[in-house]
Amino acid sequence: MPYGIESELGQVTAYAHKITNLGENRTYYHSGTEFFEETASRERFKSSRFKELAIDMSTDVSVRRAAHFLNRLRLEEKGVSPTTYRNTVEREGAAIQERMEKKSEAALLSNGFDRSGVLLNAEAFVPNEGQHIDQPVIESAAIDLNIWDYDAKDYELPNETVYASIDDVGVKRQTETRPRDEEKQQPKRVDNTVIHVQSGKKSYILNTASIVNGLKMLIGFLLSNGLLKKQIVVFADGAKEINNAVLKMLHFANCKIILDWYHLEKKFKEQLSMALRGSKIRNAFLGELLPCLWFGNVRGAIKLLTAIDPKKVRNFDIINYLIEYLERVHDTIPCYALRKQLGLRNSSNMGEKANDLIVSNRQKHNGMSWSNDGSVAFATVAAASFNHEINSWLHHRDIAFAPLVKAA
Repeated sequence: MPYGIESELGQVTAYAHKITNLGENRTYYHSGTEFFEETASRERFKSSRFKELAIDMSTDVSVRRAAHFLNRLRLEEKGVSPTTYRNTVEREGAAIQERMEKKSEAALLSNGFDRSGVLLNAEAFVPNEGQHIDQPVIESAAIDLNIWDYDAKDYELPNETVYASIDDVGVKRQTETRPRDEEKQQPKRVDNTVIHVQSGKKSYILNTASIVNGLKMLIGFLLSNGLLKKQIVVFADGAKEINNAVLKMLHFANCKIILDWYHLEKKFKEQLSMALRGSKIRNAFLGELLPCLWFGNVRGAIKLLTAIDPKKVRNFDIINYLIEYLERVHDTIPCYALRKQLGLRNSSNMGEKANDLIVSNRQKHNGMSWSNDGSVAFATVAAASFNHEINSWLHHRDIAFAPLVKAA
């Protein structure tokens, strides 16, 4: 019987054989399942080299163009269809994701956590004390900036710190099966949680379908690599869901959250454009407010918002919202000025770049829409490619699950 193979050279047909006893209706040996890999009745086996080509193109071009290029490379007039190509990449992405989850779960269970990422005996976990930049260095930088009130423990030693940049990104969901009843409609977006982890000069990207699953995998990843007891600095955009999840799931660790400066500045520029009467008033007010935030003077920023001239305000609800926002994120706003002077990170830009690399550049194009499984699978394949895990996965069906890539 014919056995179809999809290879890097094109479509190949081999022949499988089986030994049967017709009288007993029994098969003793079937090369289609015991020598070759078992496939569905109309499915072709995909070689590892073929999958390498398919996955390499999946991070950059559309499904149709990738299938077209594959067939041109292999001189096939019909060859692989876009549907077959998409299914191939999605299966590999789902399998990689499953392998990562199993490795993460194994690390959790062998280190006193349950399957949901909860530490069963938090009192027994003793994180390392964070290592910090030398006091004289901090003091010199603070004097240069005319800063007299600071805590040396806030300024970590980068090479002894794990940095995690967390970002949520949504792409358009496929709408073919969405019910018309507004109350029963599915969400219009498919969400991915992307986490860029940096330890020293190496980094790794994790991708999951939710922030909770992302943090669970992050904990498993850190455990697998002996990094969980180090000081952890999480960069985020100030979203309540992210901050709450980090505080809940990493409460036992030496962990702090820093609100990304870019998002903080952008938020106030956008909100004050709607709250104040005209760009001149907004820009003048920002000239006073942003320096307060840059130097970590949250109370000063709140005081400015509270005392603003009512004649300059168009919408007081927004002003009140910004005051409440600052009170909520107060603990995540450092002295950005001193951190910059010391050469420390103030931004989650590595997480944003990771987001662009594995989700946005591939999935945010006009006319595209994604299923939950498809979006996560393609993003996971892109992350594995960035992490240099593809060859190990395709040829050995395993991943290192360790920081391998040199951080930019």
